Amino acid sequence: MKTPVSLKRIQNHFSYSWWKYVILAAVSIMGWSILFSVTAYRPPEEKKIILGVYSYGDETVLQGYMDQVWPTDFPDMEEMDAMYILPDETYGDMILSTRIAARDCDLYVLPREQFQGYAEQGGFMAIDTVCPELVAELEASGITLSRGWRTNAESGEKHLYGIHCADLPGALNMFGYDTSDAFISIFFETGNDDNVTRFFEMFIRELMKEPAAPQTVPAP
Repeated sequence: MKTPVSLKRIQNHFSYSWWKYVILAAVSIMGWSILFSVTAYRPPEEKKIILGVYSYGDETVLQGYMDQVWPTDFPDMEEMDAMYILPDETYGDMILSTRIAARDCDLYVLPREQFQGYAEQGGFMAIDTVCPELVAELEASGITLSRGWRTNAESGEKHLYGIHCADLPGALNMFGYDTSDAFISIFFETGNDDNVTRFFEMFIRELMKEPAAPQTVPAP
């Protein structure tokens, strides 16, 4: 004979089994999130330009710049975004290496240590080879490029793999944090090399400009 369902039995059930429903809800949310991330549309590599910045910072100016040049200079792109990768002391480098292995970004702004490590492993394009006119322009402007030259451990060749942000007057304002120890580089394989290198050249030229002085409102 079945025991009739009563309000008291329902209350007792939830009193002792509430945690099961919490776990079920959490698993459901996690499963939905994974399903959404796997099935969500992602632009093909030749239709995106993603800039990864390994730092805490304010992305307002950077994303604003990308949104500004997107419709005018890169109308065929489906995505142009800045991604700030937070340098957590415990998992920061692991998250960065995962992003790089997954080819999430086409350009990177990295601190000196990470830049040198990935450059020597062949992780970045040789800027002196793919952007020779930009390099000549930087040198003619008196910008020191020596800190960005590294030797590829596998090939033994030495190339310019990054531009030191400390030599770019607009970097601090653009990235929203102290970039004196940072380098900007192009990932060695983007799937969109022509557009990425063109954006890199435009972007470096923008960073070469002195930031506009903040406007002050005269006192009444």
